[in-house]
Amino acid sequence: MWYDDNVKVENTTFETMSRSGIWYTKNILIKNSALQAPKLFRRASHIKLDNVHFVDAEETMWTCNDIKITNSQINGDHFGKDSKNIYLDHVSVVGNYVFYGAENIEVHHSTFVSKDAF
Repeated sequence: MWYDDNVKVENTTFETMSRSGIWYTKNILIKNSALQAPKLFRRASHIKLDNVHFVDAEETMWTCNDIKITNSQINGDHFGKDSKNIYLDHVSVVGNYVFYGAENIEVHHSTFVSKDAF
């Protein structure tokens, strides 16, 4: 999904080979899904994720804007690098260097297991 707008995805699995799958996309909602591929989001905006599990989020969500993630699990290093306007609620993050260079981050009821986060 490159350069798409107004996307809704539910109950879906993005397999490992779907790497680099969602770049330059605007207005995307993903619910109740498993995201198994690294490098999944780049330069995307207005992203809403609810009840998703990032199995390998390495180098995912780079240079993205206006991100809302709720009730989700994220596993992977370098998640959220250089992204802006991020809201997390009930999110578990396991990975090093998460949100490196990111700006305007709001976190509620969440857990981070990370080295050098933010």
